[in-house]
Amino acid sequence: MSRKHLGAAALAALLCACRTGAPTSRPAEAPAAGIDPGILDRAVNPCDDFYAFACGGWIARTQIPPDKPSWSRGFYELREKNLRELRTIAEEDAAGRTDPQDRFPDKVGAYYASCMDERGVEAHGLADLKAEWARLDAVKDPASLVDAVAHLHREGVFALFSFSSEQDAKDATQVIAVVEQGGLGLPDRDYYLSTDPKSEEIRKLYRAHVERMFSLAGRTPGEAARVAKDVLAIERDLAESHYTRTEMRDPKRIYNRVDLRGLEKLAPQLDWRRYLEGVGHPAITAINVTTPRNVEQLGRLAKTTPPERWRAYLEWHLLAKAAQDRAVPKAFVDEHFAFSAAAFTGARELEARWKRCVSLTDGALGEALGEAYVRRHFGAAGKAATTRLVAEIEQSMSGDLAGLPWMDSPTRAQAEAKLGKVFNKVGYPDKWRDYSKLEVQPDRWLANLLAADAFEVNRQLDKVGKPLDRGEWYMSPPTVNAYYDPALNEMVFPAGILQPPFFTLGAPPAVNYGAIGMVVGHELTHGFDDEGRRYDANGDLRDWWTPAVDQEFDRRAECVAKQYEGYQPLPGIHLNGHLTLGENIADLGGAKLSYAAHRRTLGAAPEVPDASGFTPDQQFFLGFAQSWCQKTREQMVRMLVTVDPHSPPQFRVNGPLSNLPEFQKAWKCPAGSKMVRADRCEVW
Repeated sequence: MSRKHLGAAALAALLCACRTGAPTSRPAEAPAAGIDPGILDRAVNPCDDFYAFACGGWIARTQIPPDKPSWSRGFYELREKNLRELRTIAEEDAAGRTDPQDRFPDKVGAYYASCMDERGVEAHGLADLKAEWARLDAVKDPASLVDAVAHLHREGVFALFSFSSEQDAKDATQVIAVVEQGGLGLPDRDYYLSTDPKSEEIRKLYRAHVERMFSLAGRTPGEAARVAKDVLAIERDLAESHYTRTEMRDPKRIYNRVDLRGLEKLAPQLDWRRYLEGVGHPAITAINVTTPRNVEQLGRLAKTTPPERWRAYLEWHLLAKAAQDRAVPKAFVDEHFAFSAAAFTGARELEARWKRCVSLTDGALGEALGEAYVRRHFGAAGKAATTRLVAEIEQSMSGDLAGLPWMDSPTRAQAEAKLGKVFNKVGYPDKWRDYSKLEVQPDRWLANLLAADAFEVNRQLDKVGKPLDRGEWYMSPPTVNAYYDPALNEMVFPAGILQPPFFTLGAPPAVNYGAIGMVVGHELTHGFDDEGRRYDANGDLRDWWTPAVDQEFDRRAECVAKQYEGYQPLPGIHLNGHLTLGENIADLGGAKLSYAAHRRTLGAAPEVPDASGFTPDQQFFLGFAQSWCQKTREQMVRMLVTVDPHSPPQFRVNGPLSNLPEFQKAWKCPAGSKMVRADRCEVW
């Protein structure tokens, strides 16, 4: 995935009548490492629906765990495995059985133990929350509102808007502050503004949920109903000023650098100097505003909204965070789960507390926990193999650029320069983060939760005006994911993803090229997708495309957008082809680049089937697809279509492969097959 959105995927033989090239008879199936023939659905023609062919057996017999909205053979299973391994480390640290090589084991152990102290949370969690609420009683006017918002932001509770640091998009050597639209309790602006029946139903559920939460906190039924109405009114007012998620994907639109006076001009009703003093960084002057109309709306609302409504809104955002992170009694946690399950996830059970606590510990002290994880679970072979794959796939991109008929020489030279400067990080950081200034108490979970968030907020804002640290990682080493950062022009592959089914020691090379190789190719293509291409070799946002080539790229990208808009993950619900455009271009490019690297490695070797009957080319496509086998509950699918820039897994497999002639050849799919698009899309 691109870090701008700070990503998951199908296959193999049968039916002679379909002319897939599968043998008419087979030896007993002996799974090749990395491919599982037992999860295929051989009743499906791979030329009709490759994802169903590759994953159908797995889907048929897999039940989504009751505490999950989704389950996958790749990402979810790996995350669960990593959670168990991280739990062992955290519990050993909490018990004092630490490895002498571990850094900050006392902080890891105390943070995790305080999260796991459910009895303590039941005893004083609500009182701790109300002590935080007491600070909000001072909100009487716009000046005191600024004080309260600054205090919450300093603790990582981003009511109204978010405030952090980022590279200056037009000068990647600078770090500036950023004011970004936010402050909503529902996942997206559209949930407040859409008039479709499902959105209206979710708004009703949300209002009732806010009422119940305030009732649990001691408000009378009448008061709870009133403040719930106030919360939704403010959030709707904020939502009206937000850009859509598709608009937020336009790097030019969301780059609006101002100085402090410029910010004051956008919203003079707010004392921005007072705010900066309140968050502890009064010297900040260089600021990007992603959504100017949103900041203007903040100013209007600060002036016109009664103080009692602000207090309810701010109390709600602190309460919602505390409930999500298990820092208040179980009645609140259960209510939070009931709402999110009904509206968004469809989960049947609350996730075990230890899983949430491990995730939060990873979020707060990820490089302390991650260093121990890497030492215990990450071998040198995975790092070496991935590093080699990265170089091979960069070679594929170089060859691709050299042969693109639609790119002219000036643009090609700039693209090659950018490719040559891509920086790669594999496994874990060279320098581990210092957590010495984070204070952790042994028995106060809410205090520790807010302290860790405050540590991170201060760490982010402390970067403003200082030299850029190119060694920083934005994911912890155990994370099962990867990303490309256009401002840094770098790819990052944490240790957590470098294991089966993405990377398997002993698997045929074709399988690993299809699985982890496709991930590498996907991230590299992000540097040249509809967003990433706007940044040059140094990470600066500038136009380096000649007009004719720029227009040709847009034409080719529009082909991809229209293809995916035709997909329906649920009846009547279409994908947003422009919201998902960058990820879809990256999937298409990733498959093409990794396949080219696979073929160079294979050379002139004969296409000899393995014990399961699959040729190396078929193994490549199976390795890709079977790493994305997934089942998702309907409620979660509906939400993801609204908010997620990634397409659902079946389309992440079938979409790009239906555009590749190499796939058609490998499976001998006749023209006119569903997996052979007549109007193929090709960008890279």
